[in-house]
Amino acid sequence: MIGLLQNDVVDAINAQRSGKLEYAFPNQAVVPFEDINDTTFDIIDVKGIGGSAKRPTGNGDATYINRSGINMSGLTLRFIRYEEYLNQFRIAEGDWAQGMSRPDFIVYTPEESGDHSYFIVHELSTGHIGSKRHKAVTQILNTLRFFFTIPSVKEYIAGFANRVGYISAKGCIELQTPLDMGAAFMMPYQILPDPVPVANQSIARMGFQLFETNVINLT
Repeated sequence: MIGLLQNDVVDAINAQRSGKLEYAFPNQAVVPFEDINDTTFDIIDVKGIGGSAKRPTGNGDATYINRSGINMSGLTLRFIRYEEYLNQFRIAEGDWAQGMSRPDFIVYTPEESGDHSYFIVHELSTGHIGSKRHKAVTQILNTLRFFFTIPSVKEYIAGFANRVGYISAKGCIELQTPLDMGAAFMMPYQILPDPVPVANQSIARMGFQLFETNVINLT
């Protein structure tokens, strides 16, 4: 996916750029990402502040339970900061990605890990879910529509067993962290909440499920 974002996706962005921009994006595209394989962790949006998106459980905006079996190791998850990636196309001369939807993260099990379990589009929203749901769904839908106009990206996504969109915001179901973490170390694995399905036929037709939740449970 890194190579696709550096080449094929840039070509698609150039092809749909504003008519006011007479030439292709002049810079080499940078893909900001990090790999995380912890079995449980939180994430935050680090756009504008930098550093790792990973935070200790209970200290972020969404929780990842990365394989819940006691004797299972976590999957390698690659977190691409997709909004930050698109923001680089806005320079003094213009915005080559003007009008494009910008969900926060593209998360997937990278090809070098030998695992093709998950491809995730994850939108972290501030504020209450009731006021953010429509925009978040639109962000994910438009991103998938754009990806599916690029044959190589569409083919790449189709190779994953689980294709999911997640919306996280205040008011979504959350993991209740036990107060006595020493005595209840394994509790997060035992009381995982069920995500709330979001019906969207257009997203479903592209082979994706969509959920509202602040707890992403990757079994």
